[in-house]
Amino acid sequence: MPPEPTRTRTRLSADERRRQLIGIGLRLLVDRPIHELSIDEVAAEAGISRGLLFRYFPTKRDYYYAVVEAAGRRLLKHAKAPETGTSQERVRGIVTGFVSFVQRRRTNYVALVRVAAGGDPLVLKVFEGHRRTIAERVLAAAEQERPTALTSLAVRGWLAMAEEMAVESTEEVVPAEELIDFLVVNLDRVLDLSRATAG
Repeated sequence: MPPEPTRTRTRLSADERRRQLIGIGLRLLVDRPIHELSIDEVAAEAGISRGLLFRYFPTKRDYYYAVVEAAGRRLLKHAKAPETGTSQERVRGIVTGFVSFVQRRRTNYVALVRVAAGGDPLVLKVFEGHRRTIAERVLAAAEQERPTALTSLAVRGWLAMAEEMAVESTEEVVPAEELIDFLVVNLDRVLDLSRATAG
């Protein structure tokens, strides 16, 4: 029998290796919450030693933070307004992306939110930053160029409600389109009320 061909391991740059390891973490998040990610499993899938993984991420917490941050960037990629359209169409684009992202990744999203709620400062910082970005996108899409403090706070409250409803609803409970309609209309009312109160 002819000898088996030798496999050559591709040498990756530091940035490529970090991206590979984060990508593996994001893939594994599909099946399990962040705190159940095994560093040994991640290293084995990447074809490197556990010790080498820690050259790129000094601690397990640093690795988890990088994965959570990447997951947040994916959320922001989905929860964005279309470049054209009416104010309501642009808001609807954000809401549709947000709801579909949360519902497709419900278990993992809830696990990440609970980690943030548990007070881990790094994870909390990531979540707060992404929530703030989404709220700012909603305000911009709704043409609130100079929102008052009350309006900004009201939109943050609305976003918290949207998140809770997206997590709790299923097609059997409330179809996604119905939920999206409700959230878009509700935002209009929240903005009207905050303007009336401020006026």
